[in-house]
Parts: sequence; structure tokens; C-alpha cells
Amino acid sequence: MIDPEPALLEAARELGFETWSLSHLDTDDGPAADHAERSVVSVLLVETARVNGIEHILYFGDRPALHRAVEDALVALSPNRAASLHTLQDPAAMRRTLNQAGVSVVNAVRVGSLNIARTWLESLRHPAVVKTGPDHRVDIVWNRSALDAWVAGRPALPCVIEEFLEGPQLVVDTFTHAGMHHVLGMVGAGTTLTGGRLVHPVQPADVNAAAVRATVRALLDLTGLEGGRVRTRVVLTSQGPRIASARASPVPGPAARLMAAATGQDPWAEVLAVLRGRVDPRRPGPQPETLDIGGHGT
Repeated sequence: MIDPEPALLEAARELGFETWSLSHLDTDDGPAADHAERSVVSVLLVETARVNGIEHILYFGDRPALHRAVEDALVALSPNRAASLHTLQDPAAMRRTLNQAGVSVVNAVRVGSLNIARTWLESLRHPAVVKTGPDHRVDIVWNRSALDAWVAGRPALPCVIEEFLEGPQLVVDTFTHAGMHHVLGMVGAGTTLTGGRLVHPVQPADVNAAAVRATVRALLDLTGLEGGRVRTRVVLTSQGPRIASARASPVPGPAARLMAAATGQDPWAEVLAVLRGRVDPRRPGPQPETLDIGGHGT
């Protein structure tokens, strides 16, 4: 466990886990400050896990560099994980996998030329969504002037051009263990008037939670993911839930804190219970299902 809260560490011990902890990484000059030092943390985690037979590496804090270091270590310990993550997080691979399976079908095309991208965007109904670059940038092309601005910005290529998904957004957090996917919670996602991100809960009756859970689990099954946390963005369209994007080892942030507040349950304690086999990963359980007032297909 990386920088565990004392209560969570104690909960792990009460469940019978033999726990190791790596702490004091929460200062600005800590080992995860940049890519090179992040690699040092990752190597330390891998070596410690291999030498001592450690099965699980968990970090529930809000430092992105530490989440990346943990993910690097998990891939090193389980090379097959890399292929699952590529399918999950690469926009073209994810969309191709879903469309071929007939799950969460969304019209999309991958293009490698700026001229071809422009031609496609000129022919499509606006708005349209463009996903570019290794940083998973998402742009919404609302009209012709927005298209001109996007082209002038010389975006990274190749890119994936997708139809805009209209409807409320949900953020769905899951934890997978031994190929079984447990939904930790859902929150609504939107934007503020100033463009900031907003999360909020609503009543479970306002969401077809079963359909959302089934769609997210289908995505995780299709990628072959065997373990770890994933955050999936789902848009509730008139044709049913559609996957917008997914990320492994996400920073918990406000969404996770809202899930805990809405359910009265600690999602990290629930992760420990799943690992111990005390929770059925396919049990729906109490969920803070939520809705957004206005959707944005990003």
C-alpha cells in the first residue's frame, strides 16, 4: 500500500492481509516528482513485490505521478496487462473492439493526415469529437470556425474522429480482481459555467444503472482486463449507454469522494473486501447513481 491512511492500513490487517507500506512520498521533492524519479519508485515496487511475493499494489491518493508509478509496476509484474490497457485507453483500439462486438456502437474513423481529418470533419454533422495524441486530448468541433481553429493548431496525429454523444454523462469507477469487475460507484459529470468540471449525485431511479453497469463490464471483459481500477465515462444517449472513454489507475479526486459521501461506504475498504473475497464483484450493491443536466460527448 502506497501512503495508506492509518485506518485503511488497519482495515487491511483486520481482514487478514500481510501488509507492506511505502510512505513519505507526499512532498514536492518526493521520489515521484518527475518521470525519472517515478521510474525509481516503480522499480522499487516491482523488486519488493517479486522478492516478497506481494500480490497487490494499491494507492488511493490523489498524486498522478504515484498512480503512474504504480501502473508501471503492475505492467512490469504482469506483461499481459499492457495489451489490455492499450485496448482500453487507445481511442481507436477501444472503439474498434466495442464496435466489432456490437457493444456501445459509435461511429468513428481513425485518420493519420490533417488534410484527411479536415475532409472528414467538413463532411460530418457538427458537433464532432476529435481525440488526438498520447495525452488523450479531446476536442469538440462545434462548427466551421472551430474546425478552422483546430486545424490551425496543428494537432497531434493520428486522431480518431467520432460522432458527438448527446446525453447526460456518468463517471463509473470499477475495481477488477481475477477478471471480475466490481462497480465501486457512479457520479454525474458535467461542466460549470466557467468550463470547470462538475460532479454531482441524483436519485438511482433517474438512471438505468443495470444497463450502465452491463456496458462498462462488457468493455472490461472485451479488453481482457484481469485486475486494477478503471474510470469509465459513459454518456446516456437516446439509444442507451455509450462508452466515451476509459482510464486505468485514475486519480480518485472529487468523484471518488462524492461516491463515498453518497453511499456512506469507503470505496477503498470495499476494494480490500473484494480482494479478500468478502464481496461478490457482480453484486450491484448501493450505488450513488447520478445524472448530469446537460451531456457533452467527450
